[in-house]
Amino acid sequence: MALKIRDTDLLNSYKKASPEKRLSLMFEYYREFPGMLNRIESETKYFIQSEQLRIRSKRRAELDIRVQTSNISNPTADEAMNNATIDEAFNTGEIDMAILKDMQGAAEYVETIMMVSIMKMDYQLLNDIISGYIDEDSVIIQKHLVEGKSYNAIATEKECSSDKIKRRFTRIREEISEEMMRCIQMNCSRR
Repeated sequence: MALKIRDTDLLNSYKKASPEKRLSLMFEYYREFPGMLNRIESETKYFIQSEQLRIRSKRRAELDIRVQTSNISNPTADEAMNNATIDEAFNTGEIDMAILKDMQGAAEYVETIMMVSIMKMDYQLLNDIISGYIDEDSVIIQKHLVEGKSYNAIATEKECSSDKIKRRFTRIREEISEEMMRCIQMNCSRR
């Protein structure tokens, strides 16, 4: 099945969306959401690291010599620390501005990092709430959201009407929405 939305479109839509629309986007792209976030994160890391490399190369070219800024120089350790700092920023939303020093797109990177961090938190909360369901509700959620089965397919397996499955899923979705809304509203106010 082809996605109805690109990764960057999801990011932009989520950024501008109301809490209700954010939850709707997570439900609609439940299975694909983590992969889409990973691609956005990987692409942003790539751009940041490429920009850092360009800045370092430019500085070296201007001086025409390798400059050692301290008595101890370990480029591999510096790169590892830089990568860890970027990873931490995507997980916490807290950005060490030193990693974006002298970058032209720094403000855009900050916005993307913060938004991905919020999206991860929102999705994790949704996932935690969903994993708390048991019995038949859990089966319906699993089959519809995770496996992508239609109401008709689930009804056929359960030997009941698709309307009954749809009503049950709607009730579950409303319960989840009610539980999540307060947190999502708080994250919407952070933008």
